[in-house]
Amino acid sequence: MNFEPFKLVPVGYVRKDGETFIEILPEFREAMDGLAEGDWIKLILWFHASDTPERRNVLKVHPYNNPENPLRGVFATRSPVRPNPLAIYAVRINRIEENRLYIDWIDAMDGTPVLDIKILVERLDCPRETPIPEEELDIPSSRQIGEVNLIPRKSEHLDELEEVSPEEYEALVLELGPMTEVLTAKELVELISALKEIYENLPVEIKDKLRTHVMHSP
Repeated sequence: MNFEPFKLVPVGYVRKDGETFIEILPEFREAMDGLAEGDWIKLILWFHASDTPERRNVLKVHPYNNPENPLRGVFATRSPVRPNPLAIYAVRINRIEENRLYIDWIDAMDGTPVLDIKILVERLDCPRETPIPEEELDIPSSRQIGEVNLIPRKSEHLDELEEVSPEEYEALVLELGPMTEVLTAKELVELISALKEIYENLPVEIKDKLRTHVMHSP
């Protein structure tokens, strides 16, 4: 079978100089906008040291390079030896300095190319049994407030839920960084009530400024 190659370019490199950090190339610096200390991200790396014709042809390995472990297909392992030597890490940004993302130690070599960086979202990257199927989420109606994402449930299927109580009906997915919580309709109402109470307890001066801001918002 003939494969048509395609082009990938590094957006940065793993650096190890006392600390471990990702050095983003200058031409991709703007892509860092929105990242913050404490964010969890996924690093997609190219294990260049494993990029040889011989290693790319290896389809089975002993897990952890231990001959006592039975051979397994590389797709069922974390081996760096595989047809395309990609590696994926979930890491936390400890701090950001100019074009550097400082992270905890990872086992990638100094100089390993970074192909991409994606924000980690628990709902998508750490799948588990969730009450709300993905196809029932109203993604276009989602709202982002600061670092919080609010994703409501679609309403087209409500005729199927006549017997479901507000305590049972999962109405909203709340995402904060990599963390995901599902709120029932009852919990959503309680949250709205709590937020109203918190708002009412704000200093009068702050509420006046907020009202002025809302009046002048487009």
